[in-house]
Amino acid sequence: MKKLAAVGLAVTALAALGFSLADKVQKGTQSPAYQGSIPVQEGQNEAQEANAYLSLAKVSQQEAVAIAQKALGTQAAPTKVQLGVENGYLVWEVVLAGQEVKVDAGTGQVLHQEAYGQEEDKGAHEEHEGAGGMEEGE
Repeated sequence: MKKLAAVGLAVTALAALGFSLADKVQKGTQSPAYQGSIPVQEGQNEAQEANAYLSLAKVSQQEAVAIAQKALGTQAAPTKVQLGVENGYLVWEVVLAGQEVKVDAGTGQVLHQEAYGQEEDKGAHEEHEGAGGMEEGE
């Protein structure tokens, strides 16, 4: 009987952990936490989101690249530029010179920068739906 109770407790704990992680993904909470100026609710299909994101952004893709280059003190060409939602806010993700820079799509403020891939290395990276971006090789 004790063994059955222990198994039941373990299953309950795993289910609670799963709901907690699912809630975190639904809310789009990421580490590190930062706030932007354009709050966004996800939930439309990818094409609708792409159009909505582009219409909400006040900072263009080219401006976001220039801001990231200035922040890093380089004129290196970007290898990735993507408009998406992080922490519930619309941001440009610009990757250049081995660095990832998050630029607020409303104000152009640099919200965060780190070595590219650092989020994945920490296991904290979540996939986002993006729009208006380019990847290396495009």
